[in-house]
Amino acid sequence: MDKHGKDKINFHEGHRERVRKRLLADPDMKTFSPHEVLEYLLFYGVQRKDTNELAHKLIRSFGSLAAVFDADIEELIAFPELPERAAYLIKSVLPITEAYLKDSKNETAVLNTYSDVMSYCNNSSVTSGHKTEQVSAIFTDINGRVRNFAQINGGGNSSTTIDIPKLYRLASACKASKVIIFHNHPGDNMYPSANDLFTTSTIIITLASLNIIVADHIIRGHAGKYFSFFCNDILDDLVEACAPFINTDRYKYDLKPLVNDDASHNVILSEKDVAELKKQIREMFDSDKMRAYLDNAIKHLELAKKKDKGK
Repeated sequence: MDKHGKDKINFHEGHRERVRKRLLADPDMKTFSPHEVLEYLLFYGVQRKDTNELAHKLIRSFGSLAAVFDADIEELIAFPELPERAAYLIKSVLPITEAYLKDSKNETAVLNTYSDVMSYCNNSSVTSGHKTEQVSAIFTDINGRVRNFAQINGGGNSSTTIDIPKLYRLASACKASKVIIFHNHPGDNMYPSANDLFTTSTIIITLASLNIIVADHIIRGHAGKYFSFFCNDILDDLVEACAPFINTDRYKYDLKPLVNDDASHNVILSEKDVAELKKQIREMFDSDKMRAYLDNAIKHLELAKKKDKGK
């Protein structure tokens, strides 16, 4: 109130509201001059002050709108009349934009080669450099276009488990046609463990109930190296072993393999090692342990599906 007891008119607030309405009419800011763009941003870092004048001063001092965004945080904090929180707001614009562009590019990515997949993984900053195993999944349509990406869960230093019900829900929700599973081995050894074989089998059976195929399971190591179940003929053997639970003919018909354009990083085991893995798979499916493992996983999945329907 003024000295006469009357409410003061906040001209700045009225101006800010007019600019916001202008933004609604021009969401791409095509009619905004550089200082007006900065003025609008400063609304959220400077309270009850004319940010138009401040925007002009910043651009005059640094030379351009781009130069303001490129300025060091120390320079912005030291700028007269600019609050510290506004300085951090300005400095956050480029990193936020870059994060958006990277994520936007990933969401429209088409993965048809191993280079595509590894580039996608690197851009997503997943399963790389972790001291524990991290498991993730890329969900795509039949042509390899990404529909979703998610970390399933992480484990210990030497092994991990995958949340099968969560994987099922995510695959169903995005109407995926294919899934690529990948996880890291913290050490140099990319040789698939018995747990890796067990889990992949369960995923194949689980997702087959949604007519979704596992296009590959990739184990990442160091220096860009990785192990592909498909390229080492392990995926085919697992699919054959899952025949009592899935339609293998349809599965193989729908499976469009990735193009192996990255042979220098794609680790191929010796014939002896591959034969040993195939032997493990045969013995695994003949064992009571494997049958119990699959029965337990499928039981948990059915319970999760009933729980979801009950919500």
